[in-house]
Amino acid sequence: METVAVILSVKPDQVEAFEAGFREHELPIWHDYEAEGVMNRASLTRLDISSARRGDAVQYLIVVDFATDEGHDRHDSDPRFEAWNRIADQFQVDEGMAFGGPTIIRVGGGADF
Repeated sequence: METVAVILSVKPDQVEAFEAGFREHELPIWHDYEAEGVMNRASLTRLDISSARRGDAVQYLIVVDFATDEGHDRHDSDPRFEAWNRIADQFQVDEGMAFGGPTIIRVGGGADF
């Protein structure tokens, strides 16, 4: 399993458009990947707590658990994601921050490991 976490900092006046765009463009990809077993879990969270604020931007945490590391590569090369990523860039105040790697401990959603 590979976990990927991304922090996006969205312009305050673009929050509604960003969230609507996320639902329209990214959520269908998540549903497809979950149905295919590529993605185990994914979430979009509006952050109230952050030690890396970007001015008055509204920050979001995206967390995705892929079944394998190939899932992340597949997602990032999916033409639907590439199109959404170009749109989402327009809502942001700065580059997003991305982190990821093999999941070593997990509780919930199945057997612990």
